[in-house]
Amino acid sequence: MNQITGVRLKEVRNDVCHLFDLDVFLPGYKMLVNVSSSIISLLSKEQGDVISQRILTETEIRVALPLLLSPACCPQEVLHACYDCPYEILLQALFSPHTSSLRQWDDLVLEHCQRLNVARQQRAQRDEMRGVYNALFSLRQKLSQLGLDIRSRREGYYLSALASE
Repeated sequence: MNQITGVRLKEVRNDVCHLFDLDVFLPGYKMLVNVSSSIISLLSKEQGDVISQRILTETEIRVALPLLLSPACCPQEVLHACYDCPYEILLQALFSPHTSSLRQWDDLVLEHCQRLNVARQQRAQRDEMRGVYNALFSLRQKLSQLGLDIRSRREGYYLSALASE
């Protein structure tokens, strides 16, 4: 993954939460992700007040976490691996400090990169990525209510502030 933006792990009443700094694209705000209950909360940095919350499905959380960890660009193969691997392994890979977990995760991402390359050659990438695309679509709707957007580029997907109209 490209870059981690100020993520901190908190455990509140047996809930596992991750706090992400959104200053790169939404100055003055943080995102609290309660992994245990699949709730995302937009927080004001100054007061720490909850501005807005949304409940996500497990699939949406699977796609949201890598986007928040690599907001500048999350490669398609990472999203595909997050969508496809068991949830416990995903959480361990994304948030464990152990190098063995990171090595396993890198191997899994490489495997998904190869799968996507084969799918591209067979002109079947759309079919291979269908689940990820569906998750991105529904997540985009929920994040837009929090002032965020998901955009795409050739290398992958990235978060940005919602364009004001």
